[in-house]
Amino acid sequence: MLDHLAQHGTGENVTIKPLSFSWTALTLNGPRARIVLGACTEADLSNAGFRWLTGQEITVAGHKVWALRMCYGCELGWELHMPFAACLDVYNALWATGELTNEVTLPAANVMRVARLDKEYLGADETRKSASGKLPWICTYVEIEPDSVCGGHSGEALMLDKKVVGLTVSVAYGHTVGRILAFAYLMPHAAVPDTALDVVIAGQLRRARVLGQAAYDPLSEKPRTDAHVAEQECV
Repeated sequence: MLDHLAQHGTGENVTIKPLSFSWTALTLNGPRARIVLGACTEADLSNAGFRWLTGQEITVAGHKVWALRMCYGCELGWELHMPFAACLDVYNALWATGELTNEVTLPAANVMRVARLDKEYLGADETRKSASGKLPWICTYVEIEPDSVCGGHSGEALMLDKKVVGLTVSVAYGHTVGRILAFAYLMPHAAVPDTALDVVIAGQLRRARVLGQAAYDPLSEKPRTDAHVAEQECV
């Protein structure tokens, strides 16, 4: 974009200045976006005061930011563009108001087998805090009943006793094992191995089951096999 503007700005009395190394952006999306952002600014965020696909300079958490009313998730949303120095204050203010994030901790991602709690690293305090508390959800391995038509695409609701207890985040057919496999974030009480679930795929309920281990090579023995043995198996 910068090259395009520089090449086609001949004759115009404008100065083009790249801000990529000094500015950053946050996005705020969802049906409560106006409520969350409204608690952090005095700007008029109504439809009349801030129309869709328009931009305004507003003050958020004491900082001037450029707010663009747009969203890629089919809900209310804003992009907030600001200098690096303002980003942490703005993020913290939005977080404190709406506790918004799509990130998960290492315990919630179920990867503590490769993490240490007795060492210092970026995010160590949050990891220890998460490990010692009650997790809202946990990444879980699930198999889904195949129907030869659609195996899911991720984002499907998982249900236990007719109540939504999580959603899939990655779905694929495992040709080696002949099953549809998925990673899902489930509430802890539903993340127990062999728990029977229902998953909503293309508007239809399909059976699913929580797996206690990987469907293929659960002990990771294949990567440890001597090269000549692996080659013989492929002949």
